[in-house]
Amino acid sequence: MRLVVAHSRLTSRGGGERVTLELLRRLGARHEVMLWTGRFDPTATYAELAAFPRVELRSWEWLARRPNAGAVIANSFGASLLALRHPGTICYLHTLRSTYLLGGSRPDLAARRLLDRRALGRAAALVTNSAYTAAGAEQRYRRPVEVVPPGVDDAWLALPPRIGSYALYAGRLAPEKGIERLLAWSADLPLDVLIAGAGAPEYERRLRALAGPRGRFAGPLAGQALLDAYAGARFLALLPDAEEFGLAALEAMAASKPVVAFAGGGLPELVRHEQTGLLVRDAAGFADAARRLLASDELTARLGAAGREAAREYTWDRFARRIEEICEEHRIGR
Repeated sequence: MRLVVAHSRLTSRGGGERVTLELLRRLGARHEVMLWTGRFDPTATYAELAAFPRVELRSWEWLARRPNAGAVIANSFGASLLALRHPGTICYLHTLRSTYLLGGSRPDLAARRLLDRRALGRAAALVTNSAYTAAGAEQRYRRPVEVVPPGVDDAWLALPPRIGSYALYAGRLAPEKGIERLLAWSADLPLDVLIAGAGAPEYERRLRALAGPRGRFAGPLAGQALLDAYAGARFLALLPDAEEFGLAALEAMAASKPVVAFAGGGLPELVRHEQTGLLVRDAAGFADAARRLLASDELTARLGAAGREAAREYTWDRFARRIEEICEEHRIGR
């Protein structure tokens, strides 16, 4: 089957970009695949994406072009517009927190919302990463949404269990990720915080100004450097209040690290309180969780071991197989 995997903005190392890469890797082993993208910066996203055959589109071309493919897997606003011309488009909804979806009266935002609703109304199928995101998408688009959770690489599962020394945040540096909350809630604790990731320069400067002497910024990490950052952590701290899935939490669990997560969004579907991590709602709850983990190697190891066992259920092969089945169900030209 000829497939197009589409993402309109490959300029960061987020979950949507990771989903795009893993689909290309796995479906490319069995099908003829092509990457369609708009803005593409191989130095800022997963460098492996550059290895795949690629078509780069200008903004207006998402509305005008129709891929010569049996099915399209679209991730992000521009890519989803392909559903207006290609009836075999499967839209993967990585997030519902895009700026245009959050409201605003600007004409361009209103136009995007209108196009988005029409495109996803015509899509062959809608898929997302968690029950939390699915509920929001079903309310917005008034149609069923299937949950197909992302996976985790074996490299995380291969890390030797180890009791680390600091709290880790790994991911994009963006306001919705709860990093300011993490810095505020950890300020008075005997806790080093390592922040791994990149974001808009002005926002990074704001975070550095908020960080105390125990906050360290590692910049964007990949490969062994990222694995080493996880290996040295005592726990992962992930505190956004509306995280749709939390790929960093899954990777931490696979690395045998407890996750201290905000009890909101899709994170409670992944992080089980007192089983694979600790869920918190305020500064006092975070302080209690951090102190418990700092004081007890046994608790840290127990939660980490249970997290690794739970993470084994999430594989990229399983994810890709289900997306492949959906493509087969809806492909054109059968």
